[in-house]
Amino acid sequence: MTAHQNPKTVFPTPRLSFRTSRTVIGLLLATVILAILLTFSTIENIDRAENHMRNFLIEKAEAIVHVLEAGSKTSAIHMMRSGNPLHTLLAESSKEDDLVFIRVVDKSGNVIDEAGSPSQIVLSTSNLTSILNEGSILTQLDRDNATFIVSKAFDSQFHIMNMHMMHDVNTTTAGGRPAENTYVISIGLLTRNFDAARKQDVHHAMFMGALLFLVGSAGLYFVFLYQDARVAKSSLANMRLYTESIIESIPVGLITLDSDGRIVSCNHNGEELFGRSFETLREKNILELLPSTSHYLTSNCDTASEHATEYTTAEGQALPIRLSCSSLLNHEGSVIGKVLIIKDMSSIRDMEMQLERSRKLAALGKMATGIAHEIRNPLGTLRGFAQFFGNQATTIMEKQYADLMVSEVDRLNQTVSGLLQFARPRELHLQDISIDDLFAKTIVLMNPDFIDSRLHFTCSRDTGIILNADPDLLLQVLLNLLKNSIHATPSGGEITLLAEEEKSHIRISVTDTGRGMTEKERDQMFDPFFSTGKTGTGLGLAVSHQIIEQHNGFFEVRTAPDNGSTITIILPKKSGEK
Repeated sequence: MTAHQNPKTVFPTPRLSFRTSRTVIGLLLATVILAILLTFSTIENIDRAENHMRNFLIEKAEAIVHVLEAGSKTSAIHMMRSGNPLHTLLAESSKEDDLVFIRVVDKSGNVIDEAGSPSQIVLSTSNLTSILNEGSILTQLDRDNATFIVSKAFDSQFHIMNMHMMHDVNTTTAGGRPAENTYVISIGLLTRNFDAARKQDVHHAMFMGALLFLVGSAGLYFVFLYQDARVAKSSLANMRLYTESIIESIPVGLITLDSDGRIVSCNHNGEELFGRSFETLREKNILELLPSTSHYLTSNCDTASEHATEYTTAEGQALPIRLSCSSLLNHEGSVIGKVLIIKDMSSIRDMEMQLERSRKLAALGKMATGIAHEIRNPLGTLRGFAQFFGNQATTIMEKQYADLMVSEVDRLNQTVSGLLQFARPRELHLQDISIDDLFAKTIVLMNPDFIDSRLHFTCSRDTGIILNADPDLLLQVLLNLLKNSIHATPSGGEITLLAEEEKSHIRISVTDTGRGMTEKERDQMFDPFFSTGKTGTGLGLAVSHQIIEQHNGFFEVRTAPDNGSTITIILPKKSGEK
């Protein structure tokens, strides 16, 4: 892939349900609990502050009343010399900074005397009665003027001059002493300091609420960050699985290299192609495996061309491969390595060889048909004259010569019959056959040959495999393969006949411990008249190959010099299938 190409991939991203961890849930619960606690704490502090203010101001008002009551006793002796000693006392007391006013009223609510800036709040008759008769203390809060008013009974030791009366009220007891009179005194005290403290508490509560709001918002923000991170993590994991699944499922080897040509990754098909695990391939330079690709990797990478080469396996087998290369880029477009796609061309090469072989065999078959007809007729005449001369022979040597001519004509006629069978294969007679029965018949026919060659023979038994095929032709193929194995295996060797059932195919394998075949012999083994032995026509395997093709099957050959051979027939369970 070149630098200007952008891959277009639609990745299936599943929807993820919103889930939070215990930490996130704990954070949210802690935020809510703290908010509730802060609310109750603020309300409790405000109530406590108001109660403290009320008690403090009541105590202060009572202290002022006690001072006034004590002052009235002291001033009683000056009552006759002063116009209104109580007013003087009230005026002096009202000069304190936090005292707003002092007012004295009688039981009817009439103002007897007052000093300072009296509030407009008026005591009702019931309030006066409660204060005078029950001795209770009445508190009132004038929020507009920031004034806390305390009203209670006031005991005076002298007659109080009503400010609104133009004459004196002079009442004496029987003993000539002024009577003690009870009135209601109201004292107004400033609440500015307490209001300031309350505002400070409110501001503190608001600040803490704002702080909690920020903490809660941060918690929610982290929840969403967590969800985004979780989605990203899941998407990355899915993308990795998605990519790995694609890489592992492609039917070719895929290898990535770093900038120095060392192997960084390799899929399963690449491991099978090289016959090594990824652990042994990791960090290995690609030129150690494919030394002939040096020029291609440096000069022709990122081109549309493919490079054909061979890989030598650990067994020394040359494996044909095709190699394509493209640069590996990072997100910035910089080259960080290479991607190699390696195709195993063995099966394609085998198919090409089989196709070429089939083409040659078809041409050879046409030629063989004409030649066989031309040869077979004269052979009959030659055999008749040879028998005639044998019957007319007068000496033993003449008789031997005649018999030799007959046997050679018969051998030549057998070769011609083989050519005709190869050129004109008979029609298949398909039926369901038991592999166990077919193997049993094969053993009966071949066992004398195994004994004579002193070979150890084993085969599959009780497989229960049923195959749809022509039993006579399939038996002929097995006999040809086993005879070739006998000729290639020295005395004391082993020959094995096995059958395996797959999903839609049957595999029948003949394995020997003989001398094996070279690559050239392997390529020519199914050619007509090719033989590595001193005897035989070289038509057995060619005819066998033709029979298996009639059954829509094929051969798989594994062999190496001095390592024996395994020839496997792969047939569909139903001969009409492929």
